[in-house]
Amino acid sequence: MPDAPAPSPARTLDLAAIGLDARERAVLVSMTRLLDGQAGLRLRWVDDAQACTTLFVPHDWTQYIPPPRVLVRLVPRGTRPAESPRGLALALPIRVSDMNEVLAAATALHELALSAVQREHTRMALNALRDLLVGALLAGERRRTLVGLGGGQSMVIDFRSGEITSSLSQAELMLSPLQLAEPQRAPDTFPWLGTTHTLRLSTLLWTLTHALIDQGVSPRTINGRYQLVSAPEPAALTRPSAPRLVAAWTQRAMGVGEAAVAGGLSAFEILWFLSTALALGIAVPAAEPAAGN
Repeated sequence: MPDAPAPSPARTLDLAAIGLDARERAVLVSMTRLLDGQAGLRLRWVDDAQACTTLFVPHDWTQYIPPPRVLVRLVPRGTRPAESPRGLALALPIRVSDMNEVLAAATALHELALSAVQREHTRMALNALRDLLVGALLAGERRRTLVGLGGGQSMVIDFRSGEITSSLSQAELMLSPLQLAEPQRAPDTFPWLGTTHTLRLSTLLWTLTHALIDQGVSPRTINGRYQLVSAPEPAALTRPSAPRLVAAWTQRAMGVGEAAVAGGLSAFEILWFLSTALALGIAVPAAEPAAGN
């Protein structure tokens, strides 16, 4: 007989209120205790409005509440939608069935908002990591550098060999909400506590570049004309039309607009490609023609 599927873990909501009168707050606290454990929800009432997931407020609340907290307005029963601000609302006097519906909706909204916030943090961290690598390469860094990644994770970058030793794999680096620490000179021996992964600096840099393009992060403007002096590694050629761009750009010097036309790519993508190629030394500024020629 097959084993029964394991039950889904209960989802937790931390509830709080601000701006409500004592009676309304007391009813919410009582219902939190009554409904705790029902419909797969673990409910906790907290006194800190900054630490909750779901915040109950008066109908006319106007202050901004940053995500991923979800706002629930207490509105007089019978209020028409046109008379109430958009978002979740709980009619007064509060009924158990209405409270159940609002909590189910708040759970879904909180999970969506939390995912969006985490994606934004990851995007910002990836951009910061790429800036760190590009800045060091353009400055001619040759030393071994230790960078903390948050959560006890770290990486050691050898800018001379182009090799990275990391406690996270490249796939984990791209998905983790990194918290970059200030770079430090790496000791000769570093006490790794668990498994380590060996990464190529250039491959990681191209992977970060592609991720930021896909996420729509704006690149910095680069003026002037440039030429590729050698072909990039395969990791740079995974985007459509990238081989066509490389073939054209190794033949002649071009500015960003010309390269976009020649490669069939957007100027947005060309700027990201060029900044990475410059950092890795495979693109150089075009020589200016001599005066009078």
